[in-house]
Amino acid sequence: MSHRLFKVMGVSALAVMALAGSAHATFFSFASDVNSNGFTFAGTAGPTGTFTVSQANQVNNFTLLIDDNNGTLPTLSITGLTLQANLTATGGVSQNIVGTLFQHSYRVTGTISFLSGSNTLLSILIGANNQAVLSVPGSQNQWSTSGAVLGADSFADVTYRVTTALVNAITSAGGNAAAYGIAVGQSGVADSVGPDDFAFTLTTINTGTIGTGPTLNANRAPTAAWQAESSYSGSTTIPAPATVALAGVAGLVLARRRR
Repeated sequence: MSHRLFKVMGVSALAVMALAGSAHATFFSFASDVNSNGFTFAGTAGPTGTFTVSQANQVNNFTLLIDDNNGTLPTLSITGLTLQANLTATGGVSQNIVGTLFQHSYRVTGTISFLSGSNTLLSILIGANNQAVLSVPGSQNQWSTSGAVLGADSFADVTYRVTTALVNAITSAGGNAAAYGIAVGQSGVADSVGPDDFAFTLTTINTGTIGTGPTLNANRAPTAAWQAESSYSGSTTIPAPATVALAGVAGLVLARRRR
């Protein structure tokens, strides 16, 4: 089973760089095989050129692995998580690569979250202005069986959000969240400041028959509902709460100096 990574690193304004340097990077990963009873994602047809991607209808069950950037801390396993996705894809474009090979690309916005019961541990938020990408190779009028949903701050608006529920899950797994680079402060929620990126692979894309991807309509969108397996990796920068506070103070000091 291959593992994918999600990196969390502390960073702040130049005025508090020394404190930012004390934060730790973190790897998060899951592989699709952990969800052994069904597919990961389900997509709709797109007769008007717009279609949605969500979690498959069955109750999915993933194990999220957490590691300290290949450091000395042991890998932690957060078990029994569900994946929820609320993505919208639109603006399909098909480009000929070579011969009969085409690349089909779509703009994507929405949210993907990891939950334990009703508690959200981690979310990936994709902004509506600078959107992520769904990309699938194939023939001129049909998807192949593999592709990806991916985004990065270099071309998309990506924000990671962590919560106290993730901190508690790390504690229950025998770890110290701060040592793994996760801190949320009194608010119970922390958002990333970047750089951020993510990728969800899509494999075994099918409309009911394994080995055959969906055909495309004149708007370059699928003509039938489809489903796929997936694995995940990504990276983000989430500052420690104290660093954020000091960064605000540094900003005020700089503003006063300018005046």
